[in-house]
Amino acid sequence: MVPRKRLAAVVALLLVGVALSQSFAVATSTSAIESTYQAEEVTADSPPGLVASHDSDVVNLDETVNETPQLREPVATAARTGRYDGDIEPEAYMTLSDVNEDAEFAVYDGRYYRFSLNVSGDPVRATIELDPTDWETVSAAASSPASNASADVREAIDEGTVTNSTFVVPGLYERGGAHYLVSSANPGEVIGNFLTIVGGFLFNPIGWAYTVAGLGLLGAFRIHGRARPLDRRTALLVVPGTLVAMWLATTLTNTGSLGMRYVLVPGIGAVTAFGLFAGFCIRRGSWKSLVGWSVALVALVIAADAVAIGVVGTIFGALGLVVGWFGSLLLLPYGYALAADAEDEVEDGPGAVTAAELGEG
Repeated sequence: MVPRKRLAAVVALLLVGVALSQSFAVATSTSAIESTYQAEEVTADSPPGLVASHDSDVVNLDETVNETPQLREPVATAARTGRYDGDIEPEAYMTLSDVNEDAEFAVYDGRYYRFSLNVSGDPVRATIELDPTDWETVSAAASSPASNASADVREAIDEGTVTNSTFVVPGLYERGGAHYLVSSANPGEVIGNFLTIVGGFLFNPIGWAYTVAGLGLLGAFRIHGRARPLDRRTALLVVPGTLVAMWLATTLTNTGSLGMRYVLVPGIGAVTAFGLFAGFCIRRGSWKSLVGWSVALVALVIAADAVAIGVVGTIFGALGLVVGWFGSLLLLPYGYALAADAEDEVEDGPGAVTAAELGEG
């Protein structure tokens, strides 16, 4: 007899898995991630701070100084004399370390400057160079031809705004001698959409692992009909079962990088699914099996990512292991609580007679 609470727990795992496995599809649906971008013509009369706030080639030193008052004197000195070369406070060092040192221009106190920055951490000091310049120089160097930009950028320039389900690169664009600043109409909306996609991307493989594990446990309940039905084979087969399910799903429904679809993301699912076998091994005290299979899985995932995507794949593969490990923590107690005793597995072998049947005889 299967306890109802345990059966309900497995059904709940299955439902959570189905919901999470669809998270990426929901997150990337057109209606879910639509964002509006706007294009505004800018001229020499436009506020320099507006350009600096939306173009990565122009540093907004006014914002930098407001965020970190310790930079007020060094920046003011550079603006007044053309150069500041000296010690800075640790807080100022942290702020300047995040500034784009490759930027050619900066805005400070309502004026454009040619910009140069060199930050040193030992000792903590900075060299800031500011040389006054004009809008014509900045716009000529910092703008990109609209003809080479995406169709969304061109539509924003034509219509004033564009609403779509993709991310548009903000910045300064030039067309026909005029310059346009393309930016998000609602920056918070873009950030929220990005986090939604990332979250869906991470939850999807975890969901598939939970779904396959839930189906495997329901099948084990049906076959064995006892409170702890999970055998070694079922626990281990959940891992390749997750891979197969994800490969079929991405083949039928998704597009994009083959390395991501068939190696990196399924690898996260495989590591998550391994949590069921890990719980089984802990219950049985099978430490050698746990360590051996863990090492083999980690090596296989990292190697596959490296072959499919290269060095970047190795880095993302390592991050995927962490994500998968966290996802596997939910399956660990299922594997531990539902693991069959060794003698039950023997009794369930081909042609075996259970203890209950012997008693009836």
